Amino acid sequence: MDQQAKNKRFSVIIIGYNIQDYIQRAIISVENQSFKDIEIIVVDDCSTDKTREKIAELSKKYNNLTIKFHDKNKKAGGARNTGLEIATGEYVIFLDGDDYLANSEVLNKLDKLIGNDKPDVIYLGFKIEGDREELVIPNEENCTKTYKAAMDKYPNPWSKCWRKEFLDENNIRFPENRFYEDVLFVYNGVMKSKSFKIADFVVHHYISGRKNSMTTDINFKNIEDTVQNLKDLLNMKYTEPTKEIDIIIKKEINMCKKRLDNIEKSIFS
Repeated sequence: MDQQAKNKRFSVIIIGYNIQDYIQRAIISVENQSFKDIEIIVVDDCSTDKTREKIAELSKKYNNLTIKFHDKNKKAGGARNTGLEIATGEYVIFLDGDDYLANSEVLNKLDKLIGNDKPDVIYLGFKIEGDREELVIPNEENCTKTYKAAMDKYPNPWSKCWRKEFLDENNIRFPENRFYEDVLFVYNGVMKSKSFKIADFVVHHYISGRKNSMTTDINFKNIEDTVQNLKDLLNMKYTEPTKEIDIIIKKEINMCKKRLDNIEKSIFS
């Protein structure tokens, strides 16, 4: 590992599975940043469409891409873990391959916001588009530990910028081969963090309701993984009880009921 790689400010980890129509937009949104002290890591999780070919083609044009192709599908959590293992940046930003950074100045603004401090996490603003429109901007009220760990409507890793050393020291990684892997990662990350900053501007655009995305495909695997999350959360409750863990367990039980209801409707409607 060379010294230049060690000194990168941001590692942007882009993950993808069967997003041939979107991956180029995601990569270019990072390549076009005015702030250049970054590394871009692209992880393809065994796509069966032309996503791999698109990534390989872009790697010829941009020489700062680090590419990893999985030979076994590990779902989003496994793909993000692959990116984390090779990331060398001081801070890590996750970007799903069908999403994109809002404009060419967002990383420059983030760098200035962090300054010489070392916050464990920076909460990011984002805009939802697709089957619904919503603007989500962090503030003092919605950035408390209780809110972010247990009450957040969007408990996802990509609406946060994470200090890499903090993640490594606390062994914060994603469950692999599991849907809704975000829940445990975000809970651990938020609860173990000791400092944060707020980026009260839109950092990226999140595409909602894309056809064939994992969150729009309700099946029994989704239910099984929700139950597995509940088991892991219960283990945390017994070893490290907090008021937040109780809130999130109740929330996940309700989500499990909702997903079962969706399956019932799809069978009997």
